Amino acid sequence: MTERTQTREQLMCELDRLRRKIARLEANEKKHPMGTAWEKFYNDSFLESVERCRMLYEAAPIMLHSIDSNDRIIHVSNHWLKTLGYEASEVLGRKSTDFLTEASRRYAEEVVLPEFFEKGFCRDVEYEYVKKNKEILKVLLSAVAEKDETGKVVRSMVILTDITARKRAEEEIIRQNKFLNNILEALTYPFYVLDANDYTIQMANSAAVHGPIPPAMTCYALTHRRSAPCDGSEHRCPLETVKATKRPVTVEHLHYDRHGNLRNVEVHAYPIFDEKGEVFQIIEYSLDITERERMERALRENAEKIKRFAYSVSHDIKSPAVGINGLTRLLYKKYANILDEKGKKYCEQILKASEQVVALVEEINVFIRTKETPLNFERIQPTEVIEMVRDEFCALLGVRQIQWVHQERIPPIKADRLSLLRVFRNLVDNALKYGGPAMSEIRIGYRDDGKFHVFSVSDDGVGIRREECEGIFELFRRNETSKGVEGTGLGLAIVKEVVEKHRGKVWVDTEIGRGATFYFSISKEL
Repeated sequence: MTERTQTREQLMCELDRLRRKIARLEANEKKHPMGTAWEKFYNDSFLESVERCRMLYEAAPIMLHSIDSNDRIIHVSNHWLKTLGYEASEVLGRKSTDFLTEASRRYAEEVVLPEFFEKGFCRDVEYEYVKKNKEILKVLLSAVAEKDETGKVVRSMVILTDITARKRAEEEIIRQNKFLNNILEALTYPFYVLDANDYTIQMANSAAVHGPIPPAMTCYALTHRRSAPCDGSEHRCPLETVKATKRPVTVEHLHYDRHGNLRNVEVHAYPIFDEKGEVFQIIEYSLDITERERMERALRENAEKIKRFAYSVSHDIKSPAVGINGLTRLLYKKYANILDEKGKKYCEQILKASEQVVALVEEINVFIRTKETPLNFERIQPTEVIEMVRDEFCALLGVRQIQWVHQERIPPIKADRLSLLRVFRNLVDNALKYGGPAMSEIRIGYRDDGKFHVFSVSDDGVGIRREECEGIFELFRRNETSKGVEGTGLGLAIVKEVVEKHRGKVWVDTEIGRGATFYFSISKEL
């Protein structure tokens, strides 16, 4: 209870006590005419009570005034004058309605005052007072009348409570609620707030419910046309999941929209906690993904068709290429003594071209398998994979006298072993093919980059022009330094595909004449 409320109650009690004392005095006067001693006692007692009431009236930190039977102000407290900015001489004798706004004046004259003079009291009437500086003060007015023996109101005690700040706060809440409601109504997807205990919808936009929310409407009745909550056999209940985990959740469901159509939706649910930290309400909104599901289904079907077509084409290309290669070898073997140098050169070119076609077909098949094969993420030691790649290229490294350096202490990571092997193999093979004859070192590095493991494969070869780095990981892309070098243009594309399936990325840092460093990252959250 505030100080002003206490003072108001105290004053009302004092007035009530004074009235009862006056009534007792009047009753005793009628029964026992006062002698001089009794008269002095009662007079002193009465004056003491009046003085106490007057002091309380003047010192109270609340707005008080009294009116007569004509609504004219006959007493006013200091706090009343201070709050409204008037002097007593500007107030006494004037009607109390003179200090009200036009709307409040009409309400007082037409409704409040007639009822007050009839009943003798009023309570918590909202008025707007006008200060001397023209500011508006919002108040709650309560009053009690003092009547004569005929029942006519002769004077009254009026208490005003300043509610300007409260009304301002209420108006701000209303404004914020209206703003929030406008935001919710602007959403084109269903949005609702649910009671976490009984599934009832506490609030919803018109995209979720057309018109007023029916009493006790539940989420499962609205979206599933069910008489009981989801049991989890088909779809997880987001409300129960949020209650159990106390964390946001996203699930896919089948919902009926407000027109009765069954739609694929993605439900997002968020908890609202009470003061004890328990989930008591759930915010939910659902995004219609029916069209996305249809497109994804069509995409999967088309991808399957393309995959079958690619395998078919690969087989149809590879078979003739292998046949050409075999026939050419047979021709060269049996008729080498008949062929001149030009004929032998043609045979070598045919062999080389057919081998390249076969290699290209194999790489295409690897690329397709890379895209289609699900990965098996497991805890592996990267140094073991790196050493396997080193052993694979050991002979070529020795022939070309290229030094191999790799970081010894690399922590275990979670990744697909075969995919990681393919990435390192392709990057090392790329360095050996395009690093040039003067290349003398291949270095494998590692660093921890917060949420990612970052690996690097560096060489000190010819490098790559920076302008050629853009698109280097695209299919069949070969740069200027690859001229005259056998290759399919798929090795780096496969690296990119594998790394992205590990939620990472691949990039290159290079400069002509100073080698190239290929980096790739692997997420720690696989």
